[in-house]
Amino acid sequence: MIRVAIAYPSTARIALQSLSIHIIRKILGEYSNVYTDFVFMGNDGRSITKQLRDFDIVIFSVHYELDYPRILKMMEVSGINPFGFQRTANDPLIVMGGPTLMANPEPMSSFADIILIGDAEVLIPTLIDYYMEYGKNIEEYANLVGFYVPSLGKHTVTKAFVRDLSYSIKLVHDTAIELSYGGAKSLFNNLAVLEVMRGCPRSCLFCMEGFVSRPVRFADVTAIKDLILRDVNRDRKLVNGVTLVGLSVTDHPGFKELMNFLVNDLGLSVSSPSLRVDSLDRDAIRLIAGGGQKVLTIAPESSERLRRALGKGFSDDDIARVAMDAIDAGINHLKLYFMVGLPGEIYDDINSITNLLLRLRRLGIKFSLSVNPWVPKPHTPLQWLPMAGDDVINDRVKALREIHTYTGFSTYSAFDAKVQALLSLGDRDISDLIFEASLTSLDRGSWRRLLRKYEGLLSRYVYSWKSLNSELPWSHIRIPGIDEGNLKSMLLRYVKEVGIDLPTQHIG
Repeated sequence: MIRVAIAYPSTARIALQSLSIHIIRKILGEYSNVYTDFVFMGNDGRSITKQLRDFDIVIFSVHYELDYPRILKMMEVSGINPFGFQRTANDPLIVMGGPTLMANPEPMSSFADIILIGDAEVLIPTLIDYYMEYGKNIEEYANLVGFYVPSLGKHTVTKAFVRDLSYSIKLVHDTAIELSYGGAKSLFNNLAVLEVMRGCPRSCLFCMEGFVSRPVRFADVTAIKDLILRDVNRDRKLVNGVTLVGLSVTDHPGFKELMNFLVNDLGLSVSSPSLRVDSLDRDAIRLIAGGGQKVLTIAPESSERLRRALGKGFSDDDIARVAMDAIDAGINHLKLYFMVGLPGEIYDDINSITNLLLRLRRLGIKFSLSVNPWVPKPHTPLQWLPMAGDDVINDRVKALREIHTYTGFSTYSAFDAKVQALLSLGDRDISDLIFEASLTSLDRGSWRRLLRKYEGLLSRYVYSWKSLNSELPWSHIRIPGIDEGNLKSMLLRYVKEVGIDLPTQHIG
């Protein structure tokens, strides 16, 4: 038997709500010679639920940069040296994957034997199949598509991806259904989960997930219908609602057909994620409302001026129209997402957002507000630009908080955003920072002390203009559908439109 730990760097309460670890376990469950178990952090933050040393392979599912030090904590508690070059053949094979590491694996390269770049449905079976042949001879894995072996130095890795979503939509849906049979709580509103697409055709300049999840693939509507019909007929009480998953589900060419089938033909409730204003006409909104959704989530992001430059070409008038159509259709609340500290942002942009919020209030529209810092991310056109300082971010969050037009307000800490940016943009030279962080309680005080010690890394990666002529830490990671030359062209159009003067030494 090959013993595989599926590790998540958080407590069981949080980890078990992540569909990804259950999907990995379901994939591994197809192998009769593989034994799997979950390993999580204890509630005290200093222990783990099982010893990682008892496994042959440890797969870390990673979704959030600030969890990187917790991965090292889990290894240390098990008596495993976090640094890969100090481990031996007696230690488990340490494998990591997830969207943040797919975008930039370098911050964790000193600690992983293998980092998986791509879709789990392709990579996990390949890992098991070749483990039977290669074992812990990690250099052998470097020739496999989507396998990054950091100990060999930086080498070009191309993302491995599922071309046809037929298997994937069934895998995701069946995993969610089985969880509900087992009584597990999910982050999703409904028990049935339908992944209708991967990737995003929109190319919003700030959105890492939209770029690294390429190429764009749409699930076949007929296959989705057959899948939901199977379970509705099997247990109507179980499948009384559906959650649609995708970065921009209304861009699916069969969105209205699918919604009409789910809502009008089957009478199911339907929950949709954040939706693009420019893809919402009155018919689409009525279908969404017909599915029982009472809150419509949209992301204006910024002022009309910056929104246009970012790739969201809808106006304040469009937002007001969608809001009124939503109210008319029976949706009684909006959730609005904005970013502050964007490159080229001036105070007129904050005033423009204020005017939009006041306009919505005058129209009698209730909304909650989420205002968060822009964080530069790999594989996006804005990756070459510096992040705004804490003072700028905090000042602009405060300005929008003080409008008091909202029913609820949330924000992401400027300090946490700064740490996230460093862990997202850094090269291998931030490994000592991550290691030292793993030895602390990971509270704000600990991070502040570390950032003072490693202030030079913040200057190098977070607050710097990156040269268009230089290699970036993640330039060796190739995502199909992303060409660095195109990203540069998009950047140059953006800076021209918003009035940023690039330092001449940084222009390619």
